[in-house]
Amino acid sequence: MKPFRLSRRAVLRGAGGIAIGLPFLEIMSPLGRARAAASAAPKRYINFFSPNGTIYPAWLPTAGTSPSSFTLSRILAPLAPNQKDIVVLDGMTNVAAKNGPGDDHMRGMGSMLTGIELVPGSTVGGSGTPAGLAGGISVDQAIANQIGKTTKFKSLELGVQTGSAGTVWGYTSYTAASQPLPPNNDPVAVFTRVFSDSQIGPVDNSAMLRLIAERKSVLDAVIANYAQLGPKLGAFDKSKLDAHLANVRDLETRLSAVGVTGAGCMKPAMPAGNFKGNASFPAVGKAQMDLLVMAMACDLTRVGTIQWEMSVGQAQFTWVDPTINRGHHDMSHDGDSNADTMEKLTKINLWYAQQFNYLLTALAAVPEPTANGMGTMLDNTVVVWCNELSKGNAHSHAPQPFVLAGGAGGALQTGRFMQFASSTPHNNLLVSLINMMGGTATTFGNPMYCTGPLSGL
Repeated sequence: MKPFRLSRRAVLRGAGGIAIGLPFLEIMSPLGRARAAASAAPKRYINFFSPNGTIYPAWLPTAGTSPSSFTLSRILAPLAPNQKDIVVLDGMTNVAAKNGPGDDHMRGMGSMLTGIELVPGSTVGGSGTPAGLAGGISVDQAIANQIGKTTKFKSLELGVQTGSAGTVWGYTSYTAASQPLPPNNDPVAVFTRVFSDSQIGPVDNSAMLRLIAERKSVLDAVIANYAQLGPKLGAFDKSKLDAHLANVRDLETRLSAVGVTGAGCMKPAMPAGNFKGNASFPAVGKAQMDLLVMAMACDLTRVGTIQWEMSVGQAQFTWVDPTINRGHHDMSHDGDSNADTMEKLTKINLWYAQQFNYLLTALAAVPEPTANGMGTMLDNTVVVWCNELSKGNAHSHAPQPFVLAGGAGGALQTGRFMQFASSTPHNNLLVSLINMMGGTATTFGNPMYCTGPLSGL
């Protein structure tokens, strides 16, 4: 009898065109369990953006006797559970952000992942200098052009109350000069688009609510197909699939409950106003991270972005400290002598480190084959935490804070604090990221600001 096999593109199908993608299972390997351990899963790439600079003295780790013997700073302390899987970079300078049109927030945001100046335009920033959008492709999209051609979605851009549509402040991803990819701020619309074959593009809130009412649950719709597949799986695959479907159920429950759809589910005609409420900021971010991890586990995409706020974002982090009653951007302009604000900004950036660690832990919870045997999805991924500024009140672009995480399928040596010479162009990091994902680039962005890949990374 011919042995049972599953394609990597296999899905669980149900009535009404609903389908749920499957995680990578050993039975998908051409030679089953023995071959799966020797066959690495695909590489993935994720941008993780937070705005308005950091408090660099509280961000910078303490160097040890070697790059691997460093002590995490106060802000980065939440990364301790995953310290062996991160690389902290010091010494990066965004040279492109020091040139061209626009104010420092504009230039920092537009060149952060493109390494090139903004194009001329009419949007006026804080300096009164008009500017347009980014002047070239962003590194995530250059990578998507390499590794995103065979998945359902070339990339996914997910936002958390990003705002500023139409201006350079609101975008991190670009397919080309002046061609941004707007982040989707609605987790329910993302869920419907990504995990339902019958919905190809983004849906508005009223359509989403009708889907929930009519279908009740995508899991309920595919349960018969699951019942047929389950007995054909080995114990390892069945356990992994059960955990995956439990995550789907958890997402469904949270997306249709408190703080996300909320009262909107009772009034289908109303827009998803709750997504814009300041208090829902953490819940929306968690849902977006969970959705992206699940989409990558199902191999629906291999490139993604989590964009928190926008450049000059004004979220009020009351869940971090109830005494915070001002917007994030406004606070970032206070002087260093304002100890109260510096403490609150430190807490905000520490909270972002907690979210970054949550994402890494979620990736690490998905078992996958690697080149060296069984590992996790984090081993096959690179996650880049970036910011459009170094110091908020100085609007500086050096030293630029970057944290990398994940093994890139063995291409990135982790568990290190790497200190580069002052003014090392961050374009060199962007080239390195492309090469980690299998590219052969020698330059990226404006070649005037690039001297090649970072050595030793």
